[in-house]
Amino acid sequence: MKIVIVGGGKVGEALAKLLVKEKHDVVIIEKDEKRAETLAEKIDALILHGDGSESAILKDADIDESDAVIAMTGDDKTNLMICEIAKSSKIPNIVARINDTTNEGVFMKIGISSIINTTNSAVLDFKQAIERPGKILSGFVAGEKAEVFEIVINEKSRFIGKAVNDAAKKFSIAAINRNGELIIPTPKTKLREGDIITICAPLGEVKRIEKEI
Repeated sequence: MKIVIVGGGKVGEALAKLLVKEKHDVVIIEKDEKRAETLAEKIDALILHGDGSESAILKDADIDESDAVIAMTGDDKTNLMICEIAKSSKIPNIVARINDTTNEGVFMKIGISSIINTTNSAVLDFKQAIERPGKILSGFVAGEKAEVFEIVINEKSRFIGKAVNDAAKKFSIAAINRNGELIIPTPKTKLREGDIITICAPLGEVKRIEKEI
């Protein structure tokens, strides 16, 4: 694939190196001239110095022939402008980095393929680090009003032997990992000790659920 990355910071550099290793045709647009020169010395990719929110530099990157555009500067407004230009160029896959959670809806409304919320990602990593062992936090949904996470049913859980519709009050169980087998539960599916269940729950219910499992 031909992939245009706008923003050659540490994350952009690491992503570009990975994509180049996978034999993709990569173009990086970097606003800082010295940084662009450094990237040119380190990565086997086309490095363009310029403002990626300007149509001219995106044209130099041959954006119209690209399979994907990744807007990953540190500024949400700049990333939004890049995405709008890519959208008008009918790029099939547009990925945007956002730094401010409140901007997520704006990006979604213009039809961006994927949004990477770096603030949420960092919050999830730190939150997971201090959560109880055995819990894996997957993400926030519904405007950060609900949490999706995986957790193991331990030997003291009141959930053992209960059907999903009896156990899941005020939350939902989306999947069960039972000894490596994926189970999509029905209301009558009974839970067992050692099951790893994927839960979607309102934030206010999470602590209660953790205590009961």
